[in-house]
Amino acid sequence: MICGCSVGAPSSTATNEPPASANLRAEGLLLSRCAVCHSTDLVTQQRLDRGRWEATIDKMAHWGAEVSKEEAVMLADYLSARYHPDVPDQEPAHEPEHAAEPLRVETPAAAGRPPGETAHGEVVYAHNCQACHGSGAIGGVGPKLSGNPILGDEDRFWETVLHGRGAMPAWEAALNAQEIADVRAWLGSLK
Repeated sequence: MICGCSVGAPSSTATNEPPASANLRAEGLLLSRCAVCHSTDLVTQQRLDRGRWEATIDKMAHWGAEVSKEEAVMLADYLSARYHPDVPDQEPAHEPEHAAEPLRVETPAAAGRPPGETAHGEVVYAHNCQACHGSGAIGGVGPKLSGNPILGDEDRFWETVLHGRGAMPAWEAALNAQEIADVRAWLGSLK
């Protein structure tokens, strides 16, 4: 069971990994949802069958991890295909499977950035940022974003969200340009 919902038959097995695009998205979820609290090494050193991965994801969601039902299934597919009991214990430290293809993308120039939609930004923030930056962007593990000077420096804001900074992970694999613009618009609307 994942996130309180019954999950049907697994869409992948240890011999049938998800397609590369699903793996890339799952890697982004691993970084954005799991690495917020755990090192990726802690996650990837586990050797669990699908049922135990599902139970672990469900437990983390119960403890506050922001994972939708669809994302939970995607994570379970990815983790159970790559980190199952038959994988050797001496696997190298986790690196994105597409490490040869840099995930880093250029920060969109100000002229190419979409206008933000405040209402949608609140939803995206709640799902992706709130765990660290707190409800209402008042701070928590991460700094307070409501009224933060970074909001006045658009290039720095985009660079930080896309590529990470300090303990903050990069979100370029998890959020698209519209979602980032929406979050910035919502944060800018807070008084």
